[in-house]
Amino acid sequence: MDLKLFSAWLNELLSPQFFRDYCNNGLCVEASDKVTKVVTGVDFRDSLIDEAVVRGADCIIVHHPNGFWKGEERVLTGKFGERIRRLMQHGVSLYGFHLPLDGHLEIGNNALIAKAMGLNVVRGFMQEGESTVGVVGEWDDPASQKEFLERAEKAFPKGLQNKFLFGSSLVKKVAICSGSGASGIEESMGLGCDAFVTGEIKEAVPIQVEEAGFNLVSAGHYRTEVFGVRALAEKIAQNLQISADFVDLDNPI
Repeated sequence: MDLKLFSAWLNELLSPQFFRDYCNNGLCVEASDKVTKVVTGVDFRDSLIDEAVVRGADCIIVHHPNGFWKGEERVLTGKFGERIRRLMQHGVSLYGFHLPLDGHLEIGNNALIAKAMGLNVVRGFMQEGESTVGVVGEWDDPASQKEFLERAEKAFPKGLQNKFLFGSSLVKKVAICSGSGASGIEESMGLGCDAFVTGEIKEAVPIQVEEAGFNLVSAGHYRTEVFGVRALAEKIAQNLQISADFVDLDNPI
């Protein structure tokens, strides 16, 4: 498929223009004018490039492109320059989609976490630009705290990293924001949520939820953000008939 047509399809699907983000969204490196095989992954890293080369891919799509992490180099020197050289040498183009792959209501991380927990999405929250990033879901009937944990653990087979059950003994309305999404706790409480599901948390979060009397679980930044890139690979294969594989390079944080 022509790279320009592929870019247009991705942009129409994910609508990055509606999100206020701080890293690249869309085509980051143009190393070929065609797309015949795609690999997707959470992070732009050496081992993902290795997998792309071994699998004969000419396109990589990641959730965290270069420049995502604070202080990461944005000019083509050092490790970043080395990675870009490898992409160009092997004819592998690179795309990054950050917030658009968190907030998408079909293949976004948060909508898919809600689906995995059996929740019905009722609204978005955490506005970033013209779109929301997190989702709020509900069960038809309230769950006990034990049932809430069981459903969360089912969604994350590698387990939950933190469990703070200081809130309601019955959980019906759940806010979800993957990655470092705990900044949405206060907003979720204001929306009447009984619990919050996120990826990684900072030191102040356990104190915040204890003093607020709120339920929260976290499963790790990476492990809450495999959902979107995995679903995107499946959608590319189904809709465009282009070979596409999600590569799971686990990060326990």
